[in-house]
Amino acid sequence: MPEGSSSESTRGVKTGRIRPGSVVCDSSSLIALTDAGLLGALMSVKQRMKGDLLVTQEVINESINRPIKIPEYSFSAVRLKRALDGGAFGVIGFSDNTFDKILASANNMFYTSRPFHLVNHGEAEMLAAAVDNGLQTLLMDERTTRALIESPMELKNHLEGEFRIRINVNQDMFGEFQELTNGLQVIRSAEVIALANEKGYFKKYKDLADKAYEAALYAVKFNGCSIGFDEIKEFARL
Repeated sequence: MPEGSSSESTRGVKTGRIRPGSVVCDSSSLIALTDAGLLGALMSVKQRMKGDLLVTQEVINESINRPIKIPEYSFSAVRLKRALDGGAFGVIGFSDNTFDKILASANNMFYTSRPFHLVNHGEAEMLAAAVDNGLQTLLMDERTTRALIESPMELKNHLEGEFRIRINVNQDMFGEFQELTNGLQVIRSAEVIALANEKGYFKKYKDLADKAYEAALYAVKFNGCSIGFDEIKEFARL
């Protein structure tokens, strides 16, 4: 349904027409970029996009409405709210049915004596919004949900090694999640920084442009982006 969300959507409100090429954003990336002082890099990439940057209501709650009440996090929330109010992000809807299927399958596909809870409401909303609106690209720094989409069995092996336990797979739930999320692609805030660099965002630093670009990659890493030090060196080299 590329033109918008299902009529049964009650957990999100679509604003305007959903353009092909739009990107659905998770709070993890928005917070990482804003905390690192790099929201401008995202806006510079947005100017060259064919689509829009879209968020669900729970992502707004996670990145703005709740942290704005906490002094430690309120300044980043204020900056994101200013961007939202200024039209930088559209609000996207989704169907309850898709949301419920994603949340149930993601949180029941791996189990021991009880299921592993791996995906929260904000991430499930984001995935449901992409699926229901025929979008393919997600902006997300959260490592676990990204791994569930890209390499679920590697995630299973990682969890087994971390907790030193044997994890079973519910094949029905595994298959349903794979079917729902098939074709989704995840980019991180690090890729946003790389795209912004390609488009000349760091040229304003003149002879320090290369250093600023590398520093920006470290900044998003230390603010929650799941990128390794070797990856940063490779990004900077390229």
